[in-house]
Amino acid sequence: MVDDAARRPRALERIAALALLALALALRVREALRTPLWYDELYTRAAVDRPGPDVMRIVRADVHPPLHFLLAHAWRVFGDSDLAVRASSLACALAAMAVGWALAREWFGRWPALLATLLLALHPWHVYLSQEARSYPLLWLGLAASTLGAWRWCERGRRRDAALFVLGSALALWTHYLAGVLLAVQAAWGAARLAREPRRLGAWALHHLAIAPLYAPLVPLLLVQFRRVEVQHWMPVPRVADLVDTARRFAFGQPLAIVPVALLALAPLLAARDRRGATMALAIGPLAVLLCWALGTRGVRVFAFKYMMFALAPIYALVAAGACRLPGRLAGPLVALALVAVAARGLARSAVQPEAGGFGQARAYLAARARPGDTVFHADTHTLLFGRRYFPAQRHRLLLMGQPLPYYEGAGVVPDSVRGDAAEVAAARAAGAHWWAMAARPAGLDTRAASALFDSLAATPSRAMGVVRVWSGAPER
Repeated sequence: MVDDAARRPRALERIAALALLALALALRVREALRTPLWYDELYTRAAVDRPGPDVMRIVRADVHPPLHFLLAHAWRVFGDSDLAVRASSLACALAAMAVGWALAREWFGRWPALLATLLLALHPWHVYLSQEARSYPLLWLGLAASTLGAWRWCERGRRRDAALFVLGSALALWTHYLAGVLLAVQAAWGAARLAREPRRLGAWALHHLAIAPLYAPLVPLLLVQFRRVEVQHWMPVPRVADLVDTARRFAFGQPLAIVPVALLALAPLLAARDRRGATMALAIGPLAVLLCWALGTRGVRVFAFKYMMFALAPIYALVAAGACRLPGRLAGPLVALALVAVAARGLARSAVQPEAGGFGQARAYLAARARPGDTVFHADTHTLLFGRRYFPAQRHRLLLMGQPLPYYEGAGVVPDSVRGDAAEVAAARAAGAHWWAMAARPAGLDTRAASALFDSLAATPSRAMGVVRVWSGAPER
């Protein structure tokens, strides 16, 4: 009877955690169904929709490790619908949330773990990035597994926890080079934690060395890619305003919530039973973000708000612990309810990704008007990849207008055969052919010259569809 009584709360807790993950899945599937793929996702899909050796050739011309591309390449067996393309990210995000729940429970206990999972399930940017067909959710999963293994090994010293740490770290490093910075922060936390235990500190160092043979095959690729990013890059040097904007996103997009969220996140340091977990969560969460920002100001291009969303899970574990430890019977529940309300409000007010939203409008517009065989001219690779996926019966031409095509604008996936010039647009008009043109902003290419050409030759003024513009080369039918 005692065993049954002890097991019952744990079973209910797991049911509650599964219910929260089910809620998270439903919200993320809903988000995945709202819009078509946008450029970053279309680039990934174009890169992996070819034989394996060609995928690795494109990876070599990129600046990211190969694991996400290889997973997306293998995932094609599940179909080519937009939801199927995004499903691998959904699976990784849900797995990362499950690991995050287990980690928050070990740090702070049952109720903070459940509250943290609920806040994460509702967080608007986590909802969005969880379904985007990019590497972020796979990175979260690797980092979460590494952190859980590191924490458990430092607490218990079990071999299986060391193995989880090593494998999770390798997964993260094979997914995104940012992981190197974050794992270095975690290594420093572990060294401080074990500073008075020389034997275990030595073992901690050996566990990090065990990652090396798993990562070694990537070193030649890393050197090639780092040389490229020194010449071609898209990430600007971050400013203080970018750090403040990231803090706003951590606070569910509500500027007035930044200070309360920060205070709640620091509160666990005041409780002796929470302090050890709080130091780790602070190190791998907000302190790692500050380090990335500081490196970014010195030219190390690791700071962008999407990249920083790795810190959401540890931050909300801290916030949930801070709320649950408030004195008084009602303070904690009331603050928890307020946090959930703010999170739900932020989610309800979240807009669709601007380019994806514009593509959704453009797809509906062109589907009703464009005929098979019509030519569509594109001022940028964003609209080109959109057109080639959703309108395969049309002929697509890219007008670079004398510009080079950098890697981050799809140089590896855009064949030379689709590149056209201004003379082709003029010839289409002179021949009375029905043609279309598209441009998106902001794209990595300068679309002004092509847009001016379309303005001068189109039959009607362009239609603005959010950040996307569409021209008709002949009077609409």
